[in-house]
Amino acid sequence: MFEADLAERQYGLITRAQAMAEMSPSAIDRRLKSGRWIRVFPSVYRLAGAPITARQRVMAVTLWAGDGAAASHLVAGRLLRLELPRPTWIDVTIPRCSSLSAPDVAVHRAPLARTDRVFVDDIPCTAATRTLVDCGPFVGDEAWETAFERARRLGLTSVRVLAQRIGQGRAGSATIRRILAEADKRPRESRLEVKLARVLRATSLPRAVVQFPIGGYRVDFAWPEHALVCECDGFAWHGDRLSWKHDRRRIAAIERAGWRVVHVTWEDVTQTPGDVIARLAIALQLSAA
Repeated sequence: MFEADLAERQYGLITRAQAMAEMSPSAIDRRLKSGRWIRVFPSVYRLAGAPITARQRVMAVTLWAGDGAAASHLVAGRLLRLELPRPTWIDVTIPRCSSLSAPDVAVHRAPLARTDRVFVDDIPCTAATRTLVDCGPFVGDEAWETAFERARRLGLTSVRVLAQRIGQGRAGSATIRRILAEADKRPRESRLEVKLARVLRATSLPRAVVQFPIGGYRVDFAWPEHALVCECDGFAWHGDRLSWKHDRRRIAAIERAGWRVVHVTWEDVTQTPGDVIARLAIALQLSAA
């Protein structure tokens, strides 16, 4: 049946307008009365038996909001896998006035350009650049920078594109401009690298080069004039024995090339950042001796 095929693409959902293209209002009402369809919003129904999930709820909101609507802000950030904080409600941006109202829905009325809207697993959401601009006023500096670096790694935005989209006087734009001005040419590979970069920027240490090539490898942070490397050791990267053995060979090759390597972990950077800076300062002094 058409309703099953349509609902399969929409997380078990169907709208009244979609149903009206194939059946009469009385047929729709019979399905609702019998329990075959369950009302989620006034014009959005769930097929009985369809599992209730977070993504289904987001899809339901965008279907309710109508053509041109998109999940946005933190919800879009999660759909796009930008490592933004988990939302406590569903943000949706709509291009026109509407009377949408639900306890777990935040409605934003703003125009959306064609390039501002993408589909992730069939759910319409704001594109990465628009999402980052929207989230600027609502998340902390570090959370925004982490999401920005993630979007760069995924090829979803760039410093140039974001700089062009920041509105003058818009809330959060000054912070975003500052972060973009400090961005390195290459995106950082992990949240740990973002944290360490922020710690380093607050010191008087010489600026490091990120993702610096040495032989056939790249290192997280390097001071080439001092032949010093700082590597961020995160479990996500070294979480299995094969990766660990590969990394040991990689570090050995870098050290044979004459580089001193300082290793830091998540606990080092988050719990004792002063010790990390002291270790790096000593290593820089030793290389200059």
